[in-house]
Amino acid sequence: MSQRSAENASSVEKIMLKLHKSCLDHIEQATGSNELEVNQVLHLEADLAAWLEALDSKPEAQQFQSAHRDFGLAFYAAMTGLYRQAFSTLRSFLEVTVGATYLSSHEFKRRQWVSGKHDISWKAITSTESGLYSTPFLEEFCPEAVDEQEEMLEKLKRTYRRCSEYIHGNVSTSQMLPTEISYREDITKEWLSVADSALNATMHCFIVRYYKDLSRSSKGIVEGSLEDHFSHLVSVRKLLGLPLEETRS
Repeated sequence: MSQRSAENASSVEKIMLKLHKSCLDHIEQATGSNELEVNQVLHLEADLAAWLEALDSKPEAQQFQSAHRDFGLAFYAAMTGLYRQAFSTLRSFLEVTVGATYLSSHEFKRRQWVSGKHDISWKAITSTESGLYSTPFLEEFCPEAVDEQEEMLEKLKRTYRRCSEYIHGNVSTSQMLPTEISYREDITKEWLSVADSALNATMHCFIVRYYKDLSRSSKGIVEGSLEDHFSHLVSVRKLLGLPLEETRS
């Protein structure tokens, strides 16, 4: 190695170590200042992992596992101050999990998607005529949730839209993002809030698409998370056989 190459390598190493130090400082601030929110997201992520265990025999299981790894990367990016990357990867997690859930009911298109011949269409997934929360879809897979379709679809779309605003250079969000790795409590809290919404939305999609078809043992794996996070919904109380008078708005 020439002297100049060695000097360049040394310079790059110093820059990388400086960035690494900034990330370490960010992790300390982000986890220390948001312990409650961080634990809530990790609790939901553990429930998601339970769902993936219950769905392990499904053809789309590999896509779910890949998306789960993306969620881990998004969490890491958020905790280290890589905010735009955190929202981008969170949106990817949402697209792949919800997309795979939707395409599981369209086996031909699902296979074409896996082989790279068909792209996920968010418009198709959220279509009120034929999407995941359309009346025809719910009537076939989870008729108990028909009365809640507008509320759940709006939550799903709002979560996706908020992620997109950080990716596509929305003026208001772009101005919020720091130009260097530095802790921003408002953005960290927002990412944790959007991640909470994304995990809840994903698991609700699993409920309407898969729950009724799960085996008794697989239902046992996820019923705790249903009761923890969704027992306020009439549909879930019906699925779990819980008293309906205990629902809340």
